[in-house]
Amino acid sequence: MQLCVITDEISQDLDHALGVCEELGINTVELRAVGGVNVVSHDEVGLGRIVAAVEDRGLRVGAIASPFLKCHVYGDGAPRGATHSAVPATRAEQWAVLERSFEVARLFSAPLVRAFSFWRVEDPTSVREEVARVLAEAADRTAAAGLELGVENEHACNLATGDETAWVLDRVPSQALGAIWDPGNEAAMGSEPYPGGYAHVRGRVVHVHLKDIDENGEWTRLGAGTIDYAGQLRALIDDGYEDLLSIETHYEKRPGGREAATRESVSALRALCRDAGVELTE
Repeated sequence: MQLCVITDEISQDLDHALGVCEELGINTVELRAVGGVNVVSHDEVGLGRIVAAVEDRGLRVGAIASPFLKCHVYGDGAPRGATHSAVPATRAEQWAVLERSFEVARLFSAPLVRAFSFWRVEDPTSVREEVARVLAEAADRTAAAGLELGVENEHACNLATGDETAWVLDRVPSQALGAIWDPGNEAAMGSEPYPGGYAHVRGRVVHVHLKDIDENGEWTRLGAGTIDYAGQLRALIDDGYEDLLSIETHYEKRPGGREAATRESVSALRALCRDAGVELTE
């Protein structure tokens, strides 16, 4: 497994964020928002600058954190969670968001595009057939584009837990669709991410986001919260996962803000891996 960082978890200033990654010995990044704009919403000039910044430092882009399906499943309304600087898009505009995500992924030679499952409704089981139908079509489009689609378990969306995510994955046979496993998002729902939630998605994980949460429901340093990350990391290795561990701290209420939080969590993750006997590829 290899360390990765979502750059805007350090700074919206991409040059600064990439410099921090370089200093920390992290060679792969995940792109979400740059300069206050989601990467899929940048124009060609902006994307050209981002490409140049990444290439100048010899870094690799491992994933495009697209906002695909962060919208209401029916009708419109205010967002029910973080949009990470994405331009608001209606349900009807989501296919254009996905196609743009493909274009951006190809530009950076990134193999993976992220997806969600619509803003969470009161009873997610009432819309899961529709979620599965849309993600099945999205997977077919992604396969045709020669890319991989990862649906993230997101606490603000209809697939928030490993159990909910597995229900859809079991009904979408396409090998182009897998899970972006985020233990922190399941923990934010008050359920157990490991071993409970993970047991449902093991074998279908294509990307991992890492953050931790304390007993008060506040984001905290990796290893300082409620999640059994030592067990989780060993399980990923045992299950043959060989891809990215992407740091997404989500906490900044400390001296130094996001950058300090990321530095602290990178150090903590390396220590957790050493203690768990998990080897990282630098």
